[in-house]
Amino acid sequence: MFAPNRFLIVVATLLAIALPVGAEDFWFAAVADTHIRDEASAEIVRDAIDMINADGRIEFSLWLGDITDRSTEPEFIVSRQTLERCDRPWYPVRGNHDVKDGLYEKYFGELNYSFEHGGWKFLMLDSNGPKETLIDEARMQWLREQIAATDPGTPMVLCCHHPLILGGIVPLVGAPEILALFERHSLKAVLVGHLHTNQEHTVDGVLHTVNACCATTRGNIDGDPRRGYRLFHCCDGEISTEFMTVREIAE
Repeated sequence: MFAPNRFLIVVATLLAIALPVGAEDFWFAAVADTHIRDEASAEIVRDAIDMINADGRIEFSLWLGDITDRSTEPEFIVSRQTLERCDRPWYPVRGNHDVKDGLYEKYFGELNYSFEHGGWKFLMLDSNGPKETLIDEARMQWLREQIAATDPGTPMVLCCHHPLILGGIVPLVGAPEILALFERHSLKAVLVGHLHTNQEHTVDGVLHTVNACCATTRGNIDGDPRRGYRLFHCCDGEISTEFMTVREIAE
């Protein structure tokens, strides 16, 4: 008969064997297209951050581009001050409204980077042109290196501003080449903004999501009055999502 401590060790070992790699459980938020112009337009973003801060499940937030509206320095100053209200880590990417004069780099830092959380790897990719290829060769090489340095069994999430697949059907030029890089790896999701609409599509086992905007300066292309963010849950190597409304604004 096992001694109690040896019994616990055996049980723990069996559980470790039974559970898949990445049997984690964590939540995060993703916000897109805030289009901040000034303090007044930052108010809805502050409301979103307050909701995120108040949700104890959320461990970090992603900001999927078009943080500013016209890429001016005053907008970047207000945007940086606004996002610094986040109580927990936050990770931005650049949108097409954030590209002028190197201001994004000045206020938010690197254009391409990655981080790991709970056994998952998140790739934060700048998807701003050239339009004929979606991203340039330098960024393709960065992706190749990031993927090559990652264990094939590690769940991965690609985050950028522009969608790779429109409507879950039509891949943008350059998107097939990007997605092909993950062929022997465990890409779980591609999270984007840009289109100002809520979309969820699973293509070849990969979840593709688009966010509605979280702005008062811009609307959603489908007339949806909801402004807010997406809440994501990663558990046992799978990812799911729901939209969280911060405000409704009639179009």
